[in-house]
Amino acid sequence: MNLKLKKGDIYLFKGPCLLRVNGGKFEAVGKTLENPEEVTIPKGKSIPVEALIDGELVLDFEEGGEREHLSERTIPDSWDGLIEQLSKKGARIILILGETDTGKTFFSSYLANRLLTHGLKVGILDCDTGQSDIGPPGTIGLAVLHRQIVFPGEVEPTALYFTGSNSPAFHFLPSLVGLKRLADRGLTLADILIIDTPGWVQGEKARALHRSEIEMLGPDVIILLERSDELEHLVKNYPQEKIVRIPVSKGPSPRSHEERKGLRETIYKKYFKRATYIELNLDEVQTDRAYFKTGKEIKLEGIRYLWAERLSSREGILVVTEEPLSEEESIMVRREAGVYNLKNIITGNEKNILIGLLDYIGEVLGIGTIDRIDYKGRKIKIFTPVKEKEKIRTIQFGSLRLTPEGTEAGFVDPGYF
Repeated sequence: MNLKLKKGDIYLFKGPCLLRVNGGKFEAVGKTLENPEEVTIPKGKSIPVEALIDGELVLDFEEGGEREHLSERTIPDSWDGLIEQLSKKGARIILILGETDTGKTFFSSYLANRLLTHGLKVGILDCDTGQSDIGPPGTIGLAVLHRQIVFPGEVEPTALYFTGSNSPAFHFLPSLVGLKRLADRGLTLADILIIDTPGWVQGEKARALHRSEIEMLGPDVIILLERSDELEHLVKNYPQEKIVRIPVSKGPSPRSHEERKGLRETIYKKYFKRATYIELNLDEVQTDRAYFKTGKEIKLEGIRYLWAERLSSREGILVVTEEPLSEEESIMVRREAGVYNLKNIITGNEKNILIGLLDYIGEVLGIGTIDRIDYKGRKIKIFTPVKEKEKIRTIQFGSLRLTPEGTEAGFVDPGYF
């Protein structure tokens, strides 16, 4: 359908929708759109589009997509005032805090687009592993921008860090390590780094996560996207002159847990669309965030097993079997190996575990899932879009299970393997 707009008209478009400029000039998320530019609005996303002059849009809605005419701008004037200040003061690290569905990603994109017009090289660090825009869920993503964007997912990630889950609660330390590593990387490549943080802000662990972020990075500016005072406990002890409080945009609409899960699964499906099965030799790769394959292989007597290794010091031994060891077998194995701790992994439990695939210097090549481990044949079969399997040197284990179709299928305890 064709939609004619007069100068000043504003519409909110909800995906899935393909939008094409057929004449005129428009603005979306701080980016100027002119003929013949196109914008794909994914399912679960929405953007306001304002006509800067009279023009026409060609719209192709899929099921669930819709439009709404707005009587006023969804972006507060305070945003533009803040951007003007940031461009002048030479701030390098901008940390954005906000609950879920407060528009942190929208704000980050708008901020980045406006700063680009001031001649600055801008990086966005997406730490929201549950609602990732840069890279797939389960990763922290860095993108250094060379052009304006509507959605951060339009650009290829500059670098990724694998956390292994869609929540930092399950992988607390990797989330902080990934933040620090990619922040350092971003600061070498960009003039200013915008950090979009998880919307998990309440409770003891959430407090610890965000307080650690602040202490570790020492941001020049902390931006609070809040409805009232729900973030104040996170910045109570930080210099108040470095804190900016701005009202939440009127654009974001709350998503249910199922909607957020569905959005993640849509991203997974897209990521794994061109994935294939590859097989790696276990003798040619290392493992990380796992006990498996980090010890010294041993032989055991009196039981049927597929793999056994002695772990470091008091960690004991790891034994892979087809069925759980009985209490009697466990006692016998401990006695034979002279250890107290016994870790018994059941073959097949590795099925669909999310993994990170790293090269020889520890850079993330991509993610995948385990199809099966052939312990006797010393092979591992993986489903992944990473094509250059010869570059894979390390397999990082996550805790999320993900089917080849991109459906989340539960968790295993971190450290099970």
